Amino acid sequence: MKREHTDDDRFNNSRNSKRQRGDGFSEALAQGKFELRVLVSSKCAGAIIGKGGENIKRLRTEFEGQISVPDSNSPERVLTLVCPSSVIVRIVEDILPRIEDTQNERDKFTIRLLVHQSHAGALIGRQGLKIKELRDRTNARIKVFQQCCPQSTDRIAMVSGDERNVIDAVEQIIEELKQIPIKGPVNPYTSFNYDPTLAPDYGGFSPSFSGSGGRGPPPVSPFVGGSRGGRPGMGGPMPLRGGIGGPDMRFDRGIARDYDSGPYGPPMGGPPQYGGGMSFGGYPGQNSIQTTQVTIPSDLGGTIIGHGGSRINRIRDESGAQIQLESATSGQEERVITITGTQAQIHAAQYLLQQCVRQSAAGRKYIEQQQGGNR
Repeated sequence: MKREHTDDDRFNNSRNSKRQRGDGFSEALAQGKFELRVLVSSKCAGAIIGKGGENIKRLRTEFEGQISVPDSNSPERVLTLVCPSSVIVRIVEDILPRIEDTQNERDKFTIRLLVHQSHAGALIGRQGLKIKELRDRTNARIKVFQQCCPQSTDRIAMVSGDERNVIDAVEQIIEELKQIPIKGPVNPYTSFNYDPTLAPDYGGFSPSFSGSGGRGPPPVSPFVGGSRGGRPGMGGPMPLRGGIGGPDMRFDRGIARDYDSGPYGPPMGGPPQYGGGMSFGGYPGQNSIQTTQVTIPSDLGGTIIGHGGSRINRIRDESGAQIQLESATSGQEERVITITGTQAQIHAAQYLLQQCVRQSAAGRKYIEQQQGGNR
């Protein structure tokens, strides 16, 4: 018997949300349906629900789908859609104008999809080829954040661009994920675990996000570190410290997009501690060889390489990691850096790459330009 949805769905408490956790994605596929989860600002969630719940009732009736937006006290909420994939695309088309999530003038529409970390790696593909293909095919801007949402196995795939391009990209992503079973543990993100200090890293909403069509704070703050081993101040440089974790490769807004093809989500914390050794405290897979890929603006490729390859060779020697920088192509905005090694080697390489950019004139100029655009 089909469960009737009521307005009480809007007011699920944290206990209900935790009890309902599970692999809803696989369950939906078994029923010939698809589960799409979208991170939206709380204000936009209100627009989706509508006055007195009128709009969400209309959506459920018109599309005959399961649609829920559990309430929370945080700036963000999780919209869940469960219905045939073709219907989900139509629902996205309907609600997209209500998701006022655009961060800059060139992106008219933005949607933040919650995807399992194993799916995030599949969307990126080997050496970033799959995500490049999706971008080329849909003309949408697609960014997969490296860090998982707090206390979850979900990562955010942010899709931006013109309305038609965003819808096409969502449809393509759904078609890709339908064919790929989830690998590893499943712990869906709930906004009750919202952490404002981590929001810039996983792609969440800041506490001051307006959600009403204005230009809110950017989704990525400059030089934001993680949480293990102590948190640095928002927007300040990450202090050197040991313990679990390595730096976020995100130098500043747009300067690097992270994606990790290793079996685990990225660790959190400050840069590795040099001289005293690196302690990872039994973190899973610490000695296994993994590969991480990041992208940088093409203009900074020379900064990374250095004269005659001096800088990149020094970073290779000091970190012990294998580092490959994608060849420059005419008209290409970004270049992929592939880092291979143990977790300690990858963390060391990431930190040295950060320092390389921060200490160069070209890197500082780029960062200043980005920070100036955020004011």
